[in-house]
Amino acid sequence: KIPGIGPLTATAIIAAVSDPKLFKNGRDFSAWLGLVPRQHSSGGKDKLLGISKRGDPYLRTLLVHGARTVVCHTNGK
Repeated sequence: KIPGIGPLTATAIIAAVSDPKLFKNGRDFSAWLGLVPRQHSSGGKDKLLGISKRGDPYLRTLLVHGARTVVCHTNGK
């Protein structure tokens, strides 16, 4: 059970991602969704590219709203 992730969001993630082993870590999954900047690293130099907003906009929306709900409940607003 993850705060902010309900049955609707979990079902959407399962439907959108055919094989979760394609992602090395959570950051790769987030970059695939367009939630964090893409990263291009070479020779120990990290280069962060822009947030592309690629991926499934519906799934990204569900995750953002879930995160906002968690933040609002922890701040007491």
